Amino acid sequence: MPFSMNPRDYITCLMSQLTHTMEHQMTSTVKDTNLTLLQLSALAELNHDGTLSTADLARLTFVTPQNMSLTVSKLAAGGYLLRKAHPTSARVKRLILTPRGLKVLRRAVARAVVLERQMFSPLSSRQKSELRSQLRTCLTRIKPALGKNKSTLAARSRRTGLR
Repeated sequence: MPFSMNPRDYITCLMSQLTHTMEHQMTSTVKDTNLTLLQLSALAELNHDGTLSTADLARLTFVTPQNMSLTVSKLAAGGYLLRKAHPTSARVKRLILTPRGLKVLRRAVARAVVLERQMFSPLSSRQKSELRSQLRTCLTRIKPALGKNKSTLAARSRRTGLR
């Protein structure tokens, strides 16, 4: 059976186009914050789970630990987060979102919501819910560690005393 040579016949190509388009739109939308999408993603992840380490953020945002370390340093220098000593581990730093970080994150999320609503407006609530579910299923199939990530992070939190 011959394979199609048309990239629009492949879901992965369509998803890639969608991702790049959304990243471009989001970058334009949050340009005035002077933060990158990676920096905003790190703030969002910390807002969702305040126990995350720099290494955890790297895994969740698909960048190297070194890249995330630089990102966290820039966020700390800009007053968006604080790095505090961990009470039981000298190697791990607690990352704490500052009021400034939360404020800029809220602004960026509000803009992202507008973009997402525009993009998915033709879909019903049920279709959006099904799409989310299907995408999560695909993510766990292609990268099984993502499905275990929550329990892995929870186990790490229990071991290091991060909560």
